[in-house]
Amino acid sequence: MTHPELDQNTSAPISRNGDPAPVPSWRAGSHLRLPLLAARLIMAGIFIYASIDKIAHPAAFAKDVYNYQIFSDELINLTALLLPWLELILGVCLLTGIWLPGAVLAVNGLLLVFLAAFVFNLARGLNVDCGCFGTGGLGPSMSTGGYLLRDACFLALGVFLFFGVFRHRSLERPASVSDTKRRRKIDETMTGWGRAAKQVAVLLILGSLAALGVNGMRPDRLPLVGDWSAAARMTTATGDRMDITLQEAQKLFAADAAVFIDARPAEDYLQGHIKNARSLPWHDVDQKFIEVTQDLEPENPIVTYCDGETCELSHNLALFLREAGFVNTRVLVDGWKLWQQSGGPVESGAQPAQR
Repeated sequence: MTHPELDQNTSAPISRNGDPAPVPSWRAGSHLRLPLLAARLIMAGIFIYASIDKIAHPAAFAKDVYNYQIFSDELINLTALLLPWLELILGVCLLTGIWLPGAVLAVNGLLLVFLAAFVFNLARGLNVDCGCFGTGGLGPSMSTGGYLLRDACFLALGVFLFFGVFRHRSLERPASVSDTKRRRKIDETMTGWGRAAKQVAVLLILGSLAALGVNGMRPDRLPLVGDWSAAARMTTATGDRMDITLQEAQKLFAADAAVFIDARPAEDYLQGHIKNARSLPWHDVDQKFIEVTQDLEPENPIVTYCDGETCELSHNLALFLREAGFVNTRVLVDGWKLWQQSGGPVESGAQPAQR
């Protein structure tokens, strides 16, 4: 086997025809080795951590996917099954360095899609929990600006890793290189891109096989195609309908016969809420549940609400309250918007004293 010789002046490997041999990107620029390694390990940790809860709770993650209102109903469950396993496989590849070009390419593609989807729904005015690190709105809670800053930092880290992995010395050749040699270098670069694209395709196949295989063995397997109609989402496992109409909610409010609970983040509640409503953000339900409900009896009627037709915060809170014994809990879908449009009493500021 013939090994490249060393250039006497630069100590760099040269090929048989006298040109400098391509230097792998992870070897080129020794000053970048540690930053690239750190970026790779950090991104691996992010993707592996992000996949764990979603793999454990595919039905809850399917609700997060639905909330984005991007996919057709037929693709929601499939996306919820495939995406976490793809994240896990990509994280393992980054951690081990296996198929690094394909993994980095796929990671950056996913980061771009995640950020674009979040910005797209933000522009549409949809209150969507990203579901990035926890299903059903139980991931880390932060402001919209915090989500954008976090995702932008992730993308910046991915871009740094991308250029570190795909950096090729052929891109740095001087302009005096002949057209023939330049075309050869371009061909080598295109071959590298083709290899990365093939790796991405194989990683997608592996993720699909793992997702479908594990789901098929689960006792609570998620149907590949789910029913995401409003009626299905508001029906409990026992067949009870949890939704309440605006007219019914208004009658309960006028008669002071129900407790209204706002499931939105605390900052949204402070900006405006239904008069006398209590604040129990779904993200903080474990910490604030007792404080908010300690004076209520199990039979008290409760109406939960949030903002947006696809907002699942009030739905998740209603299910939680029912499981906690408050069996007369119902959901006013798109409650905050409908209440304002109907001219119902509203107020802003801190939560009123409990009665």
